[in-house]
Amino acid sequence: MTDSSHHPGGTGLAGGDPSGLVADTAVALVWIGLAVLYLLAGRAAALRGRDDWKARRTLAWSAGAGLGLAVTMGPVADAAAGSFTVHTAVHLVLGMLVPLLLVLGAPVSLFLRAVPVDVGRRFSRLLRAAPLRLLTHPVVATLLNTVPMALLYWDGTGLTMLHDPVIGPLLHLHFVASGTLFTYAVVGLDPNPHRAPAWLRGSMIGLSIAVHGIVAKHLYAVGDRGGQPADTEQAAQLMYYGGDAVHVLLLVVFCAQVYGRAHSRNPSKPDAHP
Repeated sequence: MTDSSHHPGGTGLAGGDPSGLVADTAVALVWIGLAVLYLLAGRAAALRGRDDWKARRTLAWSAGAGLGLAVTMGPVADAAAGSFTVHTAVHLVLGMLVPLLLVLGAPVSLFLRAVPVDVGRRFSRLLRAAPLRLLTHPVVATLLNTVPMALLYWDGTGLTMLHDPVIGPLLHLHFVASGTLFTYAVVGLDPNPHRAPAWLRGSMIGLSIAVHGIVAKHLYAVGDRGGQPADTEQAAQLMYYGGDAVHVLLLVVFCAQVYGRAHSRNPSKPDAHP
């Protein structure tokens, strides 16, 4: 993993590669566009008299877009081209931390506040469509999030795909999309007409933690084999402990939601007896 000229996120300015410059520009436009569209939706909602949007949601979305921009272009992307450890950090950010922040931004809820009622109703019907229901089911979302990751990192043979000018960016897109689907399925704030019960969502979080740990431990075990990047063991350690750190954040959000919903259904009543 040393040829930075073939890494999808490398900077075109440093090496004078026009294709790299075009790729960086496209990446920047995507992340900046996500942030701008969110702010515009917030402004549209405010103009419709719905100006009580929580600032922490805007902060979460903006932080997610900013982190995504920071790790997919510029110096971090260049470093990831020559370091498996840095690449693993990018994977953790794109596949776990950025999706959590984006989901906490509740973009669908903001969109529904910003558009006319009839548009919102049509969009809500779309959310209830069978394909979306399938994709956002916790079991399906967990499989989409964990199986490709396990195949890619199991023995290192798939890592060469990360340098492909087409497959590399698609893998980054997959990290973000599958991570967001999984996070929405287990802790989504946005409307979900068919939200799975808490025990199933919690079980899928546990399964995700287990798969992540198994892959990281296996990668560490094969790190000294020939053909592996020199820093495979360090990358595996980062995958293990960094993944645990983000999973802790996910569990905190999950537990807070479960407690909040249970409390709202069964509010505590003052004791009538002394």
